[in-house]
Amino acid sequence: MNQIQIKSAARFLIDRRNHRANRDRLAFDLRPMSNDDALAIQKATMELIGDEVGGWKTVLPVGDILNIAPIFSSNVHGASHYPVRFQKNICRIEPEIGFRFKKDLPVRDSAYSDKEIKDSLAGAHMVLELIENRYHGDEEVTYLENLADCLFNQGLYVGPEIPLEKAINSPELDFVLTQGESKIFKGKHPNNGPLLPVLWIANFLREQGVGIKSGQVVTTGSFAGVHEVQAGSVFTIVYVGVGEMKIKF
Repeated sequence: MNQIQIKSAARFLIDRRNHRANRDRLAFDLRPMSNDDALAIQKATMELIGDEVGGWKTVLPVGDILNIAPIFSSNVHGASHYPVRFQKNICRIEPEIGFRFKKDLPVRDSAYSDKEIKDSLAGAHMVLELIENRYHGDEEVTYLENLADCLFNQGLYVGPEIPLEKAINSPELDFVLTQGESKIFKGKHPNNGPLLPVLWIANFLREQGVGIKSGQVVTTGSFAGVHEVQAGSVFTIVYVGVGEMKIKF
């Protein structure tokens, strides 16, 4: 894709974020055909959207399949009442652990060591990623189109801080989700623990010419898939042995 196509695709996706009634796909000539195309559209979106990057979502790649996207600051919240867009009164969430950075990891030629990355972390949090499909649900949208559009991310709820070592050493967690009735589910991190995606993304972004900034939160993949909660009603989610959050979307 050339720069005109990349910026046109980014503007289309930004407009669709801001005007939710539009759920159309990108025009055929603006659809990404490679990971590089999709990442270039993400980068153009960051430049054109008029918002700072407040965090990132990621898990380790699977072959050529990347799972990485920016989360914009206006969509990162920590208040117990969180404004969201929802469909049919349903909000979709993924229970995750996120890591907040206390100092920048700017772009440089040499790779960051695991120790440098760990030393740049301010702490860890229970977080919920909010999931939103901005396309029509009956379309066969490609993985690359979703990657360009930030992989279903609507936002990030940042909950209470948890001990860093507890977060790092939690490959499995059980959860209790209560909204009217309680549901218990067992969780297992897709990368056998949430730290590995953080170590990966710091150097992947560096290679893309993008640095991590102090204050940003990297959320590292769902322990237990996607779950649905009712909008407008308080719910509680317990990370067993870690803590709990009480939220109203």
